[in-house]
Amino acid sequence: MSRHFFVLINPQSGHGKSQKIGIKVADFFRHHEIKFTVFETRNDCRGTQTIEENLNAAFTDLMIIGGDGTINEAINGLNIDLPVSIIPSGSGNDFVKNINIGSTLETQLKTALSGPVNRIDIGLCNGRKFINGVGVGFDGQIAADMIRRKVPFLRGQLKYYYHVLHILGSYQYRDFDLTIDQVPQRQNLILLTIANGTTFGGGFKLTPHAKLNDGKLSVCTIGMLSPLQRYLKVLTLQKGSHHRLKEVSLFDATELIIGANAQLEAHIDGEYFNQPPFSVSILPGALQIRASLF
Repeated sequence: MSRHFFVLINPQSGHGKSQKIGIKVADFFRHHEIKFTVFETRNDCRGTQTIEENLNAAFTDLMIIGGDGTINEAINGLNIDLPVSIIPSGSGNDFVKNINIGSTLETQLKTALSGPVNRIDIGLCNGRKFINGVGVGFDGQIAADMIRRKVPFLRGQLKYYYHVLHILGSYQYRDFDLTIDQVPQRQNLILLTIANGTTFGGGFKLTPHAKLNDGKLSVCTIGMLSPLQRYLKVLTLQKGSHHRLKEVSLFDATELIIGANAQLEAHIDGEYFNQPPFSVSILPGALQIRASLF
């Protein structure tokens, strides 16, 4: 069967980097005489709508050129079960840290053509799919602040770290009304991460125990960590060694319900996602991805 790639490009991803990648991808496909059609997201037509309106049975593969937010938009428009390939061009690119697609564009394109196809889980939060995770509390507040507080002289990861350091010491504990696998509980937390992948914020391994194909949600909670401890222990979050802290809990679940709380903000796959209540569950093996799993 001849291949026909649906290539979705977010032209804003990586501050224009994705467009340059798109030109090289097109040259590669032409050289190998592989059929492809390019679709660009726009402010008035995001990835979800672009795929819903244009992807059909004539295509054999979906290629996404963009960051975590673009991947999220794409999977929420995907209603056909076909292999997905990813060419990362975002600022954080956290999801691809869970898979092996190669570190260069050349190897990533080879993976897209002939790499192994694996089925992975995807999460569901209030009806919206996610591929990497949902963060509620501290990291959700960062996503909200990045929208509401403009810092024009910073971009990408520097902008994210600026907002982390800006609120790291002052962020107050929040009261979480939780139901975890049908067990109600209340906790005072700084952060709650419900994950399919391991890494967030461009390199923080909040859920290092996560696996993409285990049919489970991986959860990280951080409780009453003092402001000083937060600054002293921030590197443990990057390394994924924070499980040693008594204020940290790592565990698996299949369903979490977070009660309404106007003090809590959230992100989904790195993009701001409003406030709870949230109902979060897992869809085992719901997505085909062309990559090797770590």
